[in-house]
Amino acid sequence: MSTTEQVKRLPKDIIKIGIPIGYPVFDSGGQLLMQAGVVIESEGQLEKLYERGLYVDQKTSEMLHLKPGGKKSFVSDAIKKEDSQPEGEIVTELPFKSLKLGETLQISPTSDETGSTKYFVKFIGGIDKKSLICTLPTIDDKVAFIKENTGYSVRMFSGKHVFRFNTMVDAVLNRPYPHMHLKFPREVYSNRLRKNQRVNVNIIISMTSLDQPSGETGKSAGRIIDMSLGGAMIEAYKTAGKVGESLECSFKINMEGGEALFVIPAILRSIVETKQADGRMLYKQGIQFKEIRFQDKIVLQSYIFQALTGEKLDEL
Repeated sequence: MSTTEQVKRLPKDIIKIGIPIGYPVFDSGGQLLMQAGVVIESEGQLEKLYERGLYVDQKTSEMLHLKPGGKKSFVSDAIKKEDSQPEGEIVTELPFKSLKLGETLQISPTSDETGSTKYFVKFIGGIDKKSLICTLPTIDDKVAFIKENTGYSVRMFSGKHVFRFNTMVDAVLNRPYPHMHLKFPREVYSNRLRKNQRVNVNIIISMTSLDQPSGETGKSAGRIIDMSLGGAMIEAYKTAGKVGESLECSFKINMEGGEALFVIPAILRSIVETKQADGRMLYKQGIQFKEIRFQDKIVLQSYIFQALTGEKLDEL
């Protein structure tokens, strides 16, 4: 976005802590600061961003009904309510009966103003409307200290939705194994994980063209720079084939619990070439995933969820 397109500065009350931003945000120089979907975890983070200056483009400013100078114009209560939460997010109840044992929850202390403290725990049971039973988080293979009656912000992925809610630790027990009870949330926010929701990654990928003449391998390697459930963008110094050709893509990702190998059929949809300073040509190639095995899709969804919620991604 050029500076001429930066028509409006965001007022301080637009971005809400703990609620995903529904649009891209830029600095005064036109550089992208935050993609849509980013969550500000604390007041301190928000203050630092406002000091730097937050701007939106013309389309977003019209959606937010901003006047010149970044002030919000008068709109109806219905529109104000729509602006206050991101597109697709609804207030709902936690679908307890649909939760699967072993599902991952990200918990962050509500008292941590920096938003830097994040733990990952596993859901291992509970009673509907009463409590959620989870493992205790570990740090360097040691059980972390969790205090009872401490408030936590929770994010979890289940099925095709991301849920977020606040809760409190009701009890911490060490026998017969370390676990804790979280109070069942009264208010839960849900957002459907879109098929095209992309996350930035750095993953080595091997691609084999399935449409090469007999006797030719058609193999190439590259680096995935962003990915969604629907496909990926790949940088490489060799094209994987021609636009429209079928590919077999292999890559590995590291997640909590070990390494996962994916072998996914895909179609090469686009190729954009750029000449590098050293004279070499770099090719950005967009691929569309075809059918993904059910188990692989679950793992890939979890990986994307971890990226969206701020968990560090291991680079291969």
